[in-house]
Amino acid sequence: MPPVWTILLLGHHRAGLFSAENGSVGLVFFLISISIGAVYILNQIHDIESDRINKKLFFLAEGYIPVKGAWVETVVLISAGIVGAFIVSSQLGILFVVGFLFSYLYSAPPFSLKNRHVWGLLSNALGHGSLTFLIGWCINLNLNLKAILFSTPYLLAVAAVYLSTTLPDIQGDRKSKKITLGVKLGIPRATKLSAIFVFSSLVLAWILRDWVFVIAGGVSFPFFVFAALTKKEKQIILSNKMAVLFLSIAAAIFYPWYFILLIAGFLFTRVYYKLRFKMVYPRFT
Repeated sequence: MPPVWTILLLGHHRAGLFSAENGSVGLVFFLISISIGAVYILNQIHDIESDRINKKLFFLAEGYIPVKGAWVETVVLISAGIVGAFIVSSQLGILFVVGFLFSYLYSAPPFSLKNRHVWGLLSNALGHGSLTFLIGWCINLNLNLKAILFSTPYLLAVAAVYLSTTLPDIQGDRKSKKITLGVKLGIPRATKLSAIFVFSSLVLAWILRDWVFVIAGGVSFPFFVFAALTKKEKQIILSNKMAVLFLSIAAAIFYPWYFILLIAGFLFTRVYYKLRFKMVYPRFT
């Protein structure tokens, strides 16, 4: 959730700089949370085989939750999210529908864009980057070309993180016949491209005077460079975590309650996984 929450808040903040009114982000924050929850479940439903091979996201892959129950939860959450968004405004409702369409095309056959290297990258970057930023923007201002332009650094940043997240899964993705960009390029070229995406996002943010992004992205950029130089899985994963961490800290400076939410969420999740699965999760290394 934090990557989506963070970009939503930064989109809201960016629009607030151009608006005399500052709409409350609370309700939309909740609606996007349950909607993204549905998106993640939908993705896991269609990734059971590769998740089992990669030994990750084991809730469905190892039968902790029945697939039927996951489908029910997906339908309930996405329906509530879309209906709630339309109640707030028609623009937000449309954006939520577009977001769900992106996620459906990404995860579900016969489209399964997640299995196609370029389309998987584009759909993820557009959905979690630009679209999430625009949802935050539309809380304060109507959608316009300026907003779309301002969202481009976030699109590139999400593209970089998404590309990096495909790299630890290359072996399992190959076995399940998923041709992600990581599988297509291999680790050496993929880590370089990921660093290029981050650098490009920083240049755009500088041109667009998004100083919050420039500072947070600039601090995380060396981690991507280091990952590209070492090509080690540990450094690749660390670069993703640092990108999310520094952008989240930037968002929390403008929304202090977000600090509390992130810390409480981290602690609760840590305790839950320890008691339920005897795992140390989440962690920064």
